[in-house]
Amino acid sequence: MHLWDRLDDIGKRHDVLRHPFYVRWSEGTLTQPELAYYAGQYRHAVVALADAAGSAARSPEAGPDAPALARHAAEEHDHVGLWDAFVLAVSGDPDADPSEETRACASAWAGDDSRPLLRTLTAMYAIESAQPAISATKQTGLARHYGIAEAEYFSVHRQLDVEHAADARELIARRLDGADEQALLDSARDVLEANWSLLDGVERLIASGAAP
Repeated sequence: MHLWDRLDDIGKRHDVLRHPFYVRWSEGTLTQPELAYYAGQYRHAVVALADAAGSAARSPEAGPDAPALARHAAEEHDHVGLWDAFVLAVSGDPDADPSEETRACASAWAGDDSRPLLRTLTAMYAIESAQPAISATKQTGLARHYGIAEAEYFSVHRQLDVEHAADARELIARRLDGADEQALLDSARDVLEANWSLLDGVERLIASGAAP
C-alpha cells in the first residue's frame, strides 16, 4: 500500500469526529460549560500546531522551503487569536491550565527542534488534512445548536487547511527518497491519537467535576 493510502487509513481510523465529545457537539447535547472548558483546553493544541510550523521553518533541513514554512508558521500564530475569540464567545478561559492529556497532546503536536523535518511535516499533514471536515462539522453544530452563526477560526480552517495539507504533502513527497516510512506513519498516528486523548481528558474531568 502506498504511503499516502496508509496515511489516509490512519486518519480514518483515528477520526475524532467519531469521538463521543464531538458527536455530542453535532447533536447539540453539550452543555455551555462543557463547550467552554473544551475551548480552553484545545487552545493548547492550536498553539502547538503553530509551534510545529515554526520548528519546521527553523529546521536546517528546510533549505529553500524555509520562507514558505515561516509564512505558514506566522499564519498559524495569527490563528491563535481567532481561537481566542471563539474561547471568549463560549465563555471559556484562554489562560486555562492544560490537563494531563492536553499537555501530552500539545507536546506530541509541537515536537521540538530535534524532531526531523520530515516527521514534523507528516505530523502537520495528518493534523491539517483532517481540519476542513472537522471545522465544517463544528461550525454547523455551533450555528444549529449554540447560537453562534459564525466563528472565524472554523471558517478559515475549513478552507485554508485544504491548501496547507496540499503544501505539506508536496514538501513530504520531495523528501521521501530513502525515508523511513514507518517512522512517518508513527508520527501521524501519534498526533491523531493525542488529539483523541485530549478529548478523553476533557470528558474525564467534566465527568469527575474537576473541570472549572
